[in-house]
Amino acid sequence: MLKTIASLAFLAAALAGGLYTAQHVNYDSGKIFLYFLAPYYVVATALQYVFPQQRNDFERSEVWTDVLHNGGLVAISSVQTFMIHALTAFAAPGLLVHYGILAPEHALSHQPFWLQVVVSMLLFDFCFYWTHRLAHEVDFLWRFHSVHHCAHRLSVLNASRAHPIDMIWRRIVPIFIVLQTGISQEAFIVAGMVGSILATITHMNVDFRFGLLNYVIGSNEVHRWHHSNKIEEAKNFCIWVIWDQLFGTFVYPRDGRRGPAKMGLFNELYYPVHSFWKQMLIPFTWKAWKRRQAGGTAPAPAPSAEPAAQPGEAIAGAR
Repeated sequence: MLKTIASLAFLAAALAGGLYTAQHVNYDSGKIFLYFLAPYYVVATALQYVFPQQRNDFERSEVWTDVLHNGGLVAISSVQTFMIHALTAFAAPGLLVHYGILAPEHALSHQPFWLQVVVSMLLFDFCFYWTHRLAHEVDFLWRFHSVHHCAHRLSVLNASRAHPIDMIWRRIVPIFIVLQTGISQEAFIVAGMVGSILATITHMNVDFRFGLLNYVIGSNEVHRWHHSNKIEEAKNFCIWVIWDQLFGTFVYPRDGRRGPAKMGLFNELYYPVHSFWKQMLIPFTWKAWKRRQAGGTAPAPAPSAEPAAQPGEAIAGAR
């Protein structure tokens, strides 16, 4: 009970702090990142060493790989993309309004602020659900998305472990669609900030207990299963799990297990698990890697593991 109260208090404090900061910096996305999100990431990372769900046993080159992912192209492009699209939302009414599909008075910017934020978050998450799910089910997209799934445990640091092309596909496409509704700049920024808060929690290696809230948001308790190396468990593709429940991909066992037996790829033989530069190249050397893997001796699968995935099938999942 105390862990549940503490978990809910952390979430409430993070959301309240973010909203307070956004209002007092006039919804300046750069200042929100500087004064709230950056410190929030630091606190979230520190909590992993105070209340870890898994022991923080780092593998060779793991931290360095994640540091490069966070400090390199992925993190920089993510911040730039967020700011550019915020300006785009402010400068244009959206294609739906521009082409007369949506009457100007019905654009999101003319709706109550709270409604803009809620609609924006749900629409983004609906689109993200499908871009993310397709990244698991389409072989070409999985080549890029596999980078995010090669980590063996959840961590704030490896939340940004992703190939830039995968990031563009999974996030920029949903953002572009949301912008076409004519949402206001302020609401778009707040929705993005709330999404960042929740997305960080999904990857925190902290022993949170969110109780019934796990049937509303994809907390780290839910997201751990997405990173399972078993295909049947690697589901939960979005933050608001209403979409997973609607489309039959919600996985949250109630048998006492706190997470999957193993996280990562189904078969990672010769995969560059902790090499940033090789991970950037793996989508383009995929066939060569598969040939090398086929010629090697793969470790015996776990007794309950499924056979190797067929083309276009997910091998394991992630954020």
